[in-house]
Amino acid sequence: MTTATRCETTDQSAVLSWAAEKQVEIVLTQPSGGDWASYRSKCVKYDRVSHLLYITSPDPSNHLAEAGLSPTADIGLAFRRGHKKCLFVTRLAGDAPAGAPDAGTIAIEEPEEVRAIQRRAYQRVIVPSHRFVAVKLWEGGIPSRGELCYPLCSGRLANVSVGGVMLDIRADQNPRLQVGDLVGIEITRRPGAKPLLVEGHYRHCVMHNEERLGLGFQFIGLEHTVPGRSSLDEVAEFVSAVRRGV
Repeated sequence: MTTATRCETTDQSAVLSWAAEKQVEIVLTQPSGGDWASYRSKCVKYDRVSHLLYITSPDPSNHLAEAGLSPTADIGLAFRRGHKKCLFVTRLAGDAPAGAPDAGTIAIEEPEEVRAIQRRAYQRVIVPSHRFVAVKLWEGGIPSRGELCYPLCSGRLANVSVGGVMLDIRADQNPRLQVGDLVGIEITRRPGAKPLLVEGHYRHCVMHNEERLGLGFQFIGLEHTVPGRSSLDEVAEFVSAVRRGV
């Protein structure tokens, strides 16, 4: 795997101090009823003594987020820092100490580690036409082990990044998804190899011709450790391999 897509651990105190100083915009994700709630917020303060990061009250980015953040579920957080994207998993703080910036902020716990990945990994890599990478889509996310279900459709991988994927399918297999629908994505890297299993939200459809169309999906939840799903490292390594033609 090349350094372009390696996930690196960082000095989280330094990174969080920088994020608070710059008041960077952040994206938060949290599992919700078998799907993913999404929010946007901004860092405002990092307390090295209490190990708390204060953020503005999150704004919902989808309907699943309208109920607000759950205090009992993990929260995935991501923001940009230069040519890297920083990601980590945390939770809402319990009883926050006095000294919060203002009443419009909430406190989250300092993570155990912050992962940083080169933003180049989020650039789409085109899969050569001579290389066939099989992909299957599952309705509602990756099915549980032992669950009997059938894929929505199958096709070939058209392009991929750490941020998402484009699937090329026959037009008569169009699953007629709605924007925001959650799907499970199974990518068979090579015959006989363990497939990548990730989840994503449907974003758009592109008509290539009368017989073929492309379905675009945004990966979600990669910063979380979810049993049965592929990790951020595995996806980044695959993107790097496609870029290198391996």
